[in-house]
Amino acid sequence: MKIVKDRKLLIFFALLIVFSGSLFSNSKQMSDVSYKIQYMIGNRQAKELIQFLGLLDFEKLSLIEKADYIIALSELYSWAGVDYSYSEKAYKLADDMLRKYPEFWKFHYAMAVVLSHRVQKNNLLALTLVNKIDYHLEQAMKFGPNEWEPFFLAGVRNLEVPLFPNLSLAEQYLKKALNNNPEHIFTYLMYGKLLEKKGQFCDALNIYKTALLLPVRPEWKVVDEDAKNEIVKRLSEVEKKCTKK
Repeated sequence: MKIVKDRKLLIFFALLIVFSGSLFSNSKQMSDVSYKIQYMIGNRQAKELIQFLGLLDFEKLSLIEKADYIIALSELYSWAGVDYSYSEKAYKLADDMLRKYPEFWKFHYAMAVVLSHRVQKNNLLALTLVNKIDYHLEQAMKFGPNEWEPFFLAGVRNLEVPLFPNLSLAEQYLKKALNNNPEHIFTYLMYGKLLEKKGQFCDALNIYKTALLLPVRPEWKVVDEDAKNEIVKRLSEVEKKCTKK
């Protein structure tokens, strides 16, 4: 993955904060613990999430649940107004888990989220942490080839770098993300934006129309509706450009 050391990389981290909350496996495959964590993050129920995490015995959780627990701690640090100790705990747990399970994709993904949330809080950390974030995304994709989350983030990463976007690599990753999870509305939104940048307006229009047919998930109502609303705003202009071609 091409690394561009530029302040404008912060756009990627800002996008990660928007999307990371929705980056959990399909709810049909989730345990009750992971689903509850997702629901409370998706509905910004900070108090309830803190209480729920406090009831869990981390050592008794499955590997996926442990990764979701780590992400939840970092999410709370990102938007719930809790102190830095939450990020410290998330980092320590992610680091410990990676030492024990260096080939488990979601611990690499969780570490990328933890580090990115730190960049969100302190932009000066971007230049020192970007290499680590890219590394953990790459490892997550390597060890989780059938998962969609790391491919989605890697796609956004390559699409949204202002100076040197790698549209070819971004498209490769976003296509893989859609193949692994064809129900994630924000992936369609980002893929549509990519096709617009490539001048493929009719293809972008088809992608957007497909996304609008997807159901809004109740546990991610705000995220999904925001994606659909942005698509609706883009439709008119994309339709005009498609017709002109």
